[in-house]
Amino acid sequence: MIRFRRSLFLIVAAFLLMTPAGVWALTAGEILDQVARKGIGEGGFRIALQVETTKGKKKLKDHTIWLMGRVKADETSLFVDIEAPADSRGTRFLFKARSGQKPEAHLYLPSTGKTSQLDRSDPTAELGGTGLTMEEILTLVPQGDETATLAKEELAEGLPSYVIRIASPGQPGERLIWVAKDDFFVLKSHQLDADGKVRKSFRVVEFFKTEQGRTFPRAEEILIPDKGLRIKVRQESAVFGIEIPEEVLDPKAFGAFQWRV
Repeated sequence: MIRFRRSLFLIVAAFLLMTPAGVWALTAGEILDQVARKGIGEGGFRIALQVETTKGKKKLKDHTIWLMGRVKADETSLFVDIEAPADSRGTRFLFKARSGQKPEAHLYLPSTGKTSQLDRSDPTAELGGTGLTMEEILTLVPQGDETATLAKEELAEGLPSYVIRIASPGQPGERLIWVAKDDFFVLKSHQLDADGKVRKSFRVVEFFKTEQGRTFPRAEEILIPDKGLRIKVRQESAVFGIEIPEEVLDPKAFGAFQWRV
């Protein structure tokens, strides 16, 4: 078991990029493979996050969120459990990406005690009163038909970085991801629309060094300009290399399963 702090962005970025490397240009594929392997590797993880959301100058509700997941050669799973605030407690999501299959997204609502598979056809649909829309959730679900190319190398947040361009056939816009050359973690990301306007951005705002001298992100900032939202995510604790209960990653059981005893 490995216990040390890593970044939400490492986890989410690795999950986003966990599609067969063969679909990418070789150099981009090798870089993204390093992001996934050094970010989480193969195995289970559990992370506690504090999320602060503001709109303009007004602070909205803070959230406490647990992330659990597992990466295997042919399947990646991500479980999200909202602990606070009280009116969202127990709302859960499960995302699964299997090799050669379309990714799945599931929602459990404690108010109904029911689980539903999320409809990806309506990007504006709000998800069970959480404030999240399908469009935002889709950024967490890997798209099997994505292609990635290495665009250039440049400094990002003062660090030498690779810039990778990711696009999906039939979808407007693209994503740009900046990956640190030395440690292969994601420094920032821009989601662009068809006109090149930034619709959502991620940026590491706090780092820390391990006892071995490696640098990792600790806190990130997410900006959604069209909604005037600023989201700060800080990792409180993390455990890697652990066994994850099968029920947590099972669409039929993840909603009601009591993983904390």
